[in-house]
Amino acid sequence: MKNHARLVVLLLFAAFQWGIACAQSVSGVVNGYYPVTTVNMAVNAVTLTNATGLGPGQRVMLYQAKGAAITASNTSHYGDVTALNNAGAYEMNTICSVSGNEVWLVYPMLHSYDPSGLVQLLTVPSSPSITIAGALSAASWDPATGTGGIVALESSGSIFLNADINVSGQGLQGGALVNYSVPPYDCNWAADVNGYYYPLPASGFYTGGSKGEGIAATIVNEEFGRGKLANGGGGGNNANAGGAGGGNYGPGGDGGQRSGENFFDCHGPYPGIGGAGLNGLGYSAGANRIFLGGGGGSGQENNGVGTPGANGGGIILLSAPAIVGGGGRLLASGLQPVNPGNSDPTQAEGDGGGGGGAGGAIILNATTVTGTIIADVTGGPGSNSSNHVNDCTGPGGGGAGGVVWAAGGVFPPAVSAAVSGGLNGVVSSGSSKTSCVGSANGATSGAPGISQAGYVLPTSGGSLCTVLANSALLSFTATRADANVLLDWTVTTAADSIKNFVIQRSVDGSHFDPLATVPVSTGQPNYHYTDAAPDTHGQISYRLAWLNPVDVWSWSRIVTVAGQPGPDAASLRLYPNPAKDQLTVTVISRKTVDATVTISNALGQVLHRQSMLLHNGSNSATLPLGTLSPGAYFLVLASQGMHLVRSFVKKGD
Repeated sequence: MKNHARLVVLLLFAAFQWGIACAQSVSGVVNGYYPVTTVNMAVNAVTLTNATGLGPGQRVMLYQAKGAAITASNTSHYGDVTALNNAGAYEMNTICSVSGNEVWLVYPMLHSYDPSGLVQLLTVPSSPSITIAGALSAASWDPATGTGGIVALESSGSIFLNADINVSGQGLQGGALVNYSVPPYDCNWAADVNGYYYPLPASGFYTGGSKGEGIAATIVNEEFGRGKLANGGGGGNNANAGGAGGGNYGPGGDGGQRSGENFFDCHGPYPGIGGAGLNGLGYSAGANRIFLGGGGGSGQENNGVGTPGANGGGIILLSAPAIVGGGGRLLASGLQPVNPGNSDPTQAEGDGGGGGGAGGAIILNATTVTGTIIADVTGGPGSNSSNHVNDCTGPGGGGAGGVVWAAGGVFPPAVSAAVSGGLNGVVSSGSSKTSCVGSANGATSGAPGISQAGYVLPTSGGSLCTVLANSALLSFTATRADANVLLDWTVTTAADSIKNFVIQRSVDGSHFDPLATVPVSTGQPNYHYTDAAPDTHGQISYRLAWLNPVDVWSWSRIVTVAGQPGPDAASLRLYPNPAKDQLTVTVISRKTVDATVTISNALGQVLHRQSMLLHNGSNSATLPLGTLSPGAYFLVLASQGMHLVRSFVKKGD
């Protein structure tokens, strides 16, 4: 019976290995989302609230949504970003091992993530071929856990876009409606409410709509009012001013004023201020950060018929050598405000209108993009407003457009990018005061986003996967010896109950294929295997797999070596970075070989080229930068068909 159980497990394991090596057809929600509670840079590990379902070799993405610092003074600068910190930081990585809720990663983390800024780890489906066969989306962004809002897919071959990927409205949330009913709230014709932030009062007329969610945390007792919250739009102030649009690449549109009222009526001249634009803080080779679309601010409501701020768009990240359009669209737009209880849900009917959500981000990390692909990161329109009595309440501002960012020197012509900002709302024909029908009352549209080339996926070289995952295994190492790779491992006496070790190899750090089976001999502590002449670009990863005494599979940590006996990708270093007058490049080679070093700009134009003879061991060269303008550049070290790439920044005087 035990042998039968072992055979079943072996067959299931073989089926699993076959499944991950073949094409995948996906739809629905395919990423898993895990809140990160602790980041331990010293051991390259993160702690999750629950690590169920995670295992060695699984590809994952780390993303921090918030953490920016802002100006908090009660001025027009409220919500200005003063320090980005780790907001928008992200990377791909591979799980090395899991113990309880602690997850060790293979490659050094690129950022010192701060869980107080809402860090999530999401699983990334990875396969030689992925087909989007049905509508695909993310779990909606959850500000309580800091998870969701992102679709990430990775293929070593092609991604076929045969159906939509839609994360529209799955970004940062719009400001919620608060109805300041009369009494205990009121307004005063002689006192304009002009503050940039307010708490939720128990009574009185110093009130404002909710701010939209941005990349900075909400400050307690400052959740309401016209001031923006980083890229979150400000709420309209009392009485019935409009909320502002969320920001992303550019700023969101401002909300509109109340107008047409009599002198002794309440006034609303202070609408929400548009969410900040983030283009100076990310979306470049030198500052590779990506952001969820900012939420719109809500209109000020005291009659129960206003509109809230709308949600921003989420993030789509597709990474593959080829992306093939097959009729599916990439949708990451911001939304339009909606109040389902109104006769026209898209407009405020006697209160302030809400701001539109900003568009999100779409990343196309591919060498070739073919077919026809629509990529939509447009901002959501602001809410119209109307009044059936005697004046015109404030419309909402439009959400800003997001970013479509593609790899390579030229934006792919196969992609039709929609990046416009959302239109501002106006006073609708439902208003009884015809003199202001069609007026924006000062509300403005969101700024457009951008479609651009030059994307490079943030990567980290050098495996840190050395601590082992099972007490039966004391050590496991991989060493490059000229053309061969030497694998060595040592076990305890507990390994006597193990029948065989299965050596698995991967050329992409994610998909592991069986390489060899090594029988266990009773009392033998040391084992060796030579992988003869493996030759591939990049790196080669190895791990051990074995059945424990209760027929459950265990795995070692993953160890990595250079794929070729030449330049080692993990050892390529540039310093100083940023650099001013010259840049030093260092690399370790495992044989004497000719190489070429080039410096290119974001458009792929080669600006400098020089030859470099690499010797067995450590090598360095100094490159002049005096003729380069300040900006972001790429260094490529090419040798025997291998291309190692690093980005750097040339700083100004």
